[in-house]
Amino acid sequence: MPSPLRMFAVALGLFAAAGCNPRSEGETAHDVRLIVLISVDQFPYHLYERYDSVYNGGLKRLQNQGRVYRDAVLDYAETWTSAGHSTLSTGMNPWRHGVADNSWYEQVDGEWKTVSSVSDDAFEVLGVPGKTGVSPKNLMTSGLADWVVTADSQAVAVAVSGKYTASVLLGGQTNASHVYYYEDDVGRFVTSSYYRDAYPNWVNRFNDEALPAFYSADSVWERAVPQELRGLARRDDASYENYGSDYTFPHIFADEVEDVQDPAAFYDWWDHTPALDGAILALAREAVTNLSLGQRGQVDYLGVSLSQLDRVGHDFGPISQEQLDAVMHLDRELADFLDFLDRVVGPDHYVLALTSDHGVVEIPEYRRESGLPGRVVTSREMREAVADVREAVTGSTDGHDGAVIEAIKELEFVADVITLGQLAGPEASDSFVAFYQRSYFPGRVFGPLARQGLFVRLTEGSHGGPELTTHGSPYLYDRHVPLIFLGPGVRAGVSGEPVRIVDVAPTLARLAGLPFPDDLEGQPLLGGEEPVGSSR
Repeated sequence: MPSPLRMFAVALGLFAAAGCNPRSEGETAHDVRLIVLISVDQFPYHLYERYDSVYNGGLKRLQNQGRVYRDAVLDYAETWTSAGHSTLSTGMNPWRHGVADNSWYEQVDGEWKTVSSVSDDAFEVLGVPGKTGVSPKNLMTSGLADWVVTADSQAVAVAVSGKYTASVLLGGQTNASHVYYYEDDVGRFVTSSYYRDAYPNWVNRFNDEALPAFYSADSVWERAVPQELRGLARRDDASYENYGSDYTFPHIFADEVEDVQDPAAFYDWWDHTPALDGAILALAREAVTNLSLGQRGQVDYLGVSLSQLDRVGHDFGPISQEQLDAVMHLDRELADFLDFLDRVVGPDHYVLALTSDHGVVEIPEYRRESGLPGRVVTSREMREAVADVREAVTGSTDGHDGAVIEAIKELEFVADVITLGQLAGPEASDSFVAFYQRSYFPGRVFGPLARQGLFVRLTEGSHGGPELTTHGSPYLYDRHVPLIFLGPGVRAGVSGEPVRIVDVAPTLARLAGLPFPDDLEGQPLLGGEEPVGSSR
């Protein structure tokens, strides 16, 4: 468990800041009892907008009843899952919250060590012998979950996801959170001994009774998209999808794995279909019911990260028939979840934000078909670049000289090379360099040349393997995401105001009347700005 001294320091800092953000004059107090933060993993704005005509469920309700920000961006370069969820929950960028990437390099006793964002061998996964546990030890700032439990010791904070990175980092620093994530090695939602010593009965019951129903119903992934809507996505027979294998509907477990008797093979196949998000939201409903979230008088917190679009997007691309089908499932599942919150908590007693941790670039083959630049930088190309740099490194202060940097810039897939000195220096006027500065936390370096003190920006449309497509760049397709707020105090409409994802946490806190630190990078929104269009 975290030391009592550390937890006391976190609480002390929050209480010290609590008085710095009172409710603004003229704001109306609402009886908000639950904060809900939903992150749809890998949901770029261009995809959200492209599939607008598909929505007739939860996304349509959010558009009609919520405040939609159409110019919301991540304000840093390394647009990865861990960094995104940390930013959403803390109101800070990576240079402040410390989670620079999904993993990074640190020097330990003079040697470079690869550090995972949340893996922590001081703990174990409950019920999974030999599986390394997780904790938020690398998260350097508090988040929504911490603000909730510090404001009221009877409050409850919960974070659930298909990924351990997302659930841990939405759960903040506190070990008082309920944090659960799907582990496909065992086909169950699990947690770490950092949070508790045993599973609550309701979690065991969900794993034993509810989850098998999802499995029995979903050994075949059939396309649910009506014929008239299929033109929104590219053709289903694009052979570059899914690594050239099983790239057309239907997707059948028994046809796509070698050993159909291996449970882990099924779990891995299953959690790459839309069924996973349904299970995550079902677990979230169980948490609300069994922990009485939003029903006891305190302000509670529920963080939900839906992982499916990310899994499907990496394998098939955002404009695939598979991703269109997954978005339709998302829309339907969100409708059921919002209806559930209305019944159990009450529409006047919860505030909700829906957004994403990052976007994605299209598969390079599709970009080239569309007349846009796109390529995968192979592992071999990157290894050769690293070897050339290591061979050319001089004894200069930065560990390299200008000739080395210029040689790297000559590579066709390199747009720029940034030095450690630039990252650690004053805020740059070059916006791309500034994005990388906001991704850099001292002592934690990222990228293939980071140990040589160099950080490479690839050309637009390029990405490193091994996935067919990915994110992690400072380009707008990775930084521009949807952002919608719903609940009391939220005026419906569409806003063109430029906003940032660091604004999400303080906005939710302000809507719930919850104290939050006064040194956040983000600022509360919904302060009276005029919408530029009507709700849809």
